[in-house]
Amino acid sequence: MSNIYRNNLGYGNNSLRTFTRVNFGIPICLFLLGVTGILMLFSISGGEFTGLVSNHLNRLLVGFCFFLFFATISFRILRIFSPVLYVLILLMLIWLLVFENSSVSRWINIGTTSFQPSEFLKIILIITLASYYSFFGEKNSKKLRYNILPILSILIPSLMIINQPDLGTAVLIVITGFSAVFFSGLYLKWVFFGAVSVLATIPIIINTLKPYQMKRLEVFFDPEKDPFGSGYHIIQSKIAIGSGGVTGKGFMLGTQSQLNFLPEKHNDFMLAVLLEETGFIGGIFIFSIFMYLIIISAHTSLIARSRFSSIACGAISVLIFLYFFINCAMITGLIPIVGVPIPMLSYGGSAIISMCAAMGFVLNARLNREIKIESFLDG
Repeated sequence: MSNIYRNNLGYGNNSLRTFTRVNFGIPICLFLLGVTGILMLFSISGGEFTGLVSNHLNRLLVGFCFFLFFATISFRILRIFSPVLYVLILLMLIWLLVFENSSVSRWINIGTTSFQPSEFLKIILIITLASYYSFFGEKNSKKLRYNILPILSILIPSLMIINQPDLGTAVLIVITGFSAVFFSGLYLKWVFFGAVSVLATIPIIINTLKPYQMKRLEVFFDPEKDPFGSGYHIIQSKIAIGSGGVTGKGFMLGTQSQLNFLPEKHNDFMLAVLLEETGFIGGIFIFSIFMYLIIISAHTSLIARSRFSSIACGAISVLIFLYFFINCAMITGLIPIVGVPIPMLSYGGSAIISMCAAMGFVLNARLNREIKIESFLDG
């Protein structure tokens, strides 16, 4: 048994060598995003340490615990148990679909806290698909019959999430899931056929949209059509972003956020708050952090010898890109409002945990990039 393989199982661990190989840029970026989120929540709370700030801080601490867990867990264990976690989350989604009668049924309440199963599904689905494809190998992954189960595992929960209704999360899951299928080595002809099939379902999806979602779609093309209703969010967001200029209005000096003109400022439109107060400079700061996390995830996918790590890190890079791109496009009016937060900045623990777990996985894959473990028998 080689030393590097022994190290991965916990035998003969060389702590100094492991420490020198840690990419500290990943936790530093997460820390900077978390601190920025706390400062922005402190700002919109009027300079007071309210429940928004304290809850966000607590959720960041939980998120970093998940980061450490995914950064240190053996991939041999994770590959075996990820399908179990996927099934558990699927059962939670079924519970919400069958037993929750409210118009918006996205959260499961446990005591005084709640969580959103669909957020956890984003990272667990990626790991589960990577596990599936790593067991079957690249040759089999190119064949359509070996991709039927992964495609169903993407579409079934996505349809349930659309019904919650949460179109933004469903879009993220579909795209990141199919990116994992693409990275597995599926023949391009099947990729093209799948893309055409998805485009063909757009009219069907539009017909199943809720009235408020249809209103958002209409307002996307003409926000002035309903300036005090469905168009209000995007109009106020554009005003906040445009008024920030290059350097911003200053910390706690944003008029749209401080005077409560900007709705959902603590959640989906948190980036608009930051751009109003810190301007173009603050935007470049956040952009640089997300670009670093996207690039480091994609690079890890390229250098990892393990097919499991390579597929998962590639899909994670797509997930982080979508988080950032969709939120930016949403607050600037480039796409309709779909309710996608920006992790670590926006208020919400489920997205924080999903982000931290994903980047913990990337750090783990980077540390163990030479290890090639594919077969179930030799672990």
